[in-house]
Amino acid sequence: MDASRVRHRAEWGGFTLLEVLIALFILAIALAAVMRNLTQAITTTGALRDRTLALWVAENRLARVEAIIHWPPLGRRETRAREDGRRFRVVTRVRTTALPEIRRVRITVRRAHRGHVLMRLVGFVRKP
Repeated sequence: MDASRVRHRAEWGGFTLLEVLIALFILAIALAAVMRNLTQAITTTGALRDRTLALWVAENRLARVEAIIHWPPLGRRETRAREDGRRFRVVTRVRTTALPEIRRVRITVRRAHRGHVLMRLVGFVRKP
């Protein structure tokens, strides 16, 4: 090859191998950050879904307590519930209050296989 051809190819202007590697490195860092944010968004969405379902379970349980004709007995009661194909453990605690005709009902909902509390709901029931 003669010198004029070599000079002509150099004038085309392209990227050197080092520039391409630096660009790929920057792209890899940006994609890793995007993937991390996407993973956190998916995790957050799942947690919010579980808490929403647990709230529905707690509200349904409190509505049942409010709808019964007889006075809810004092103490602790553990039951199971299903909502949207998921299983939950529900603990209902009924306690007295300063007013003898009112009882405090606290409902705690957990996933059936996990120990942490997803939702707590407190309501008050008046003596029928």
